[in-house]
Amino acid sequence: MTRPVFLLSLPRAGSTLLQRLLLMSGRCATLGEPSLLLRFLGEDTAMTRKATYWESLVETATADMRKAWDGYDEAYRKGVRELMLGIYDGLAGGKEWFLDKTPRYTLIAEEILATFPDAKIIVLWRHPLAVASSVSSTFRKGRWCPEEFGIDLYEGQQRLQDFCEKHGERVFQIKYEDLVTDPAVELARLGAYLCWENLAAVLDEELVTSTGGSLGDPTGVKRYNKISPDSRDAWKKEMSNWYRRAWARGYVFGERGRRMKLLGYELPDGIARGGPLGLWAGLADWFTARRRIARRLRRPTWLPRFLKKFRKERGYDVSFR
Repeated sequence: MTRPVFLLSLPRAGSTLLQRLLLMSGRCATLGEPSLLLRFLGEDTAMTRKATYWESLVETATADMRKAWDGYDEAYRKGVRELMLGIYDGLAGGKEWFLDKTPRYTLIAEEILATFPDAKIIVLWRHPLAVASSVSSTFRKGRWCPEEFGIDLYEGQQRLQDFCEKHGERVFQIKYEDLVTDPAVELARLGAYLCWENLAAVLDEELVTSTGGSLGDPTGVKRYNKISPDSRDAWKKEMSNWYRRAWARGYVFGERGRRMKLLGYELPDGIARGGPLGLWAGLADWFTARRRIARRLRRPTWLPRFLKKFRKERGYDVSFR
């Protein structure tokens, strides 16, 4: 039976790069971002799902079953584990390992470990401000929009750090900055954790151009055919006006800032002490952020398009509960 390896990280943290490196070892199979466990695990308020049935009724029914039978959670996890292991085995095509890399698994890390107690778990860190910059440049064409990924930058970051503090001996932690600076050393460490011999040998080859599937890094796979440190600090140049630097200072503040220091991440001097004012660019970022946030609070941008397409294809309207 194929064994799972879970790669947990925030989006735009370099997980596709590490996924490509592991795929090149020949020891594992993978497929974009499988994401399927998000459908089966996670019941708290951070996990919201759009559906035409009443999701709240499912939550109530689940609570009733849990109260009526003490064995519910164990049976449910067993069912999910057997289902997913069968799927991983089919996708692996005879390989010993299947790598499941899905960024938003940060929200369900505890449940993943409870469901797959024998799995290998890799946590990839990157400076959260680099993540904020990268999601804006990659998904919003440079328009400053980290708050659209707040579930990752706030909740995901906190949960992942809590998870590592609780299960540090079970989890392999690696930093993107170290991976691109000294890849041979970091891959040797990771190879020892996975019991994969000579993992660093993949550095002698060009990176694979695809991990399969439709999800994953849309830029790095085209830009780099070898591991490179060029993008490690490029994000600092994106903090180019007063609004972005103010956002960064607000993010690295208080308890969050203290916990980031435990990972070795701090606010760079160039951001902490100011820089070019960038008055008009900052105003444009401020205006764009307020407009986008207000619009998404009123109605998510995907919803009108979906409802219009649904009515055209089906002839009637649908609402989400």
